[in-house]
Amino acid sequence: MNKLYIGNLSSTVTAADIQQLFGERKLSIGQVLLKSGYAFVDCPDENAAIKVIETLSGKVELHGKVIEVDYSVPKKQRSRKIQIRNIPPHLQWEVLDGLLAQHGTVENVEQVNTDSETAVVNVTYETKEHAKT
Repeated sequence: MNKLYIGNLSSTVTAADIQQLFGERKLSIGQVLLKSGYAFVDCPDENAAIKVIETLSGKVELHGKVIEVDYSVPKKQRSRKIQIRNIPPHLQWEVLDGLLAQHGTVENVEQVNTDSETAVVNVTYETKEHAKT
C-alpha cells in the first residue's frame, strides 16, 4: 500500500505546495490528487510511505495548519483495519496477539518493514466494531 492520505489541509493549499513540502524534505512522491481539505499522494514503495508518515504526520505545518499523513485505506476496509506503530523491540509477539484478541477476532496481522528499531503492524479485524474498540 503506497497511497497516502494527507489531511487537515488549509483551503489555500495547492498541489504545488504539497510537492514543494515533500521536495524540501527529500521525500519521494508521485502524483498528487488534491481535494478540499485533504489530498492523496502516491509513494514509490512501502519504505518511502513509512518515511513520509514518520517525518510529516502531526509534525509539519502547511498554510497555518498541522497536517496529518496516514495510509489511504479503501472504504470497504477502512473501518476494519488499524495500524499500530512504535511497538518496542522487546515485546513478544504472543503478548501482542493476546492484547489484540481482547478487542475481537483478528483476521490478519502483518508486520511492516521500517528503518527504525520499533515495529509497525497492520491489523485487520473481523468486524468494524472490533477495530473501533
